[in-house]
Amino acid sequence: MSQPRFTWRDPKFTYADALSGSRLVMLPYLIYGLAAQLPGLAVTTIAAMIVTDLIDGRVARRLGQARPSGAAFDSTIDFIVIYALFTAFFAIGMMPWWKWLVIFAPAVLMAATQILYLARAPEVEFALTPAGKRVGQIQYAYLPFLLARTFWWREGWAMWLDHVIFALLAVAIIFSTIDTLKTLRGLLKNQ
Repeated sequence: MSQPRFTWRDPKFTYADALSGSRLVMLPYLIYGLAAQLPGLAVTTIAAMIVTDLIDGRVARRLGQARPSGAAFDSTIDFIVIYALFTAFFAIGMMPWWKWLVIFAPAVLMAATQILYLARAPEVEFALTPAGKRVGQIQYAYLPFLLARTFWWREGWAMWLDHVIFALLAVAIIFSTIDTLKTLRGLLKNQ
């Protein structure tokens, strides 16, 4: 049985979509917790955000509500949350400008590629890149680490570990950017 197509006139949002969307609702609280130096609020919020990210897909599959548009919605929310948080860490001084730029600049290219892909795709779904998933996994490990560094881990070992995690992330970003450029080239070639 074919699943109904997603339309903006009748989006048919699901429970999984509500879980994904809740991360957008929680985002300002996390940013406020970081800016106001409220570790309890920041930790509770990021933990809730991670839990919703871990279970939204399972809920969709268990309730028979999995669909490409739901996966695209989840990916979009993750993209907004991740890059807003890296920007918040940069704004409060926990991330130097050059690290932020290494993370953020390829994201602009990725967003532009996805927008072009969506404009041509018959369904609401994203062009996946093999390295993109790995980048997201490293980012989701790096963000709680940055939160811990913000409030508790100020010793030299934490800064050394920060550089190691960032180096792994930078390498994954390079591979993901290469994949994104290949996808973009293919999209532009088929104009």
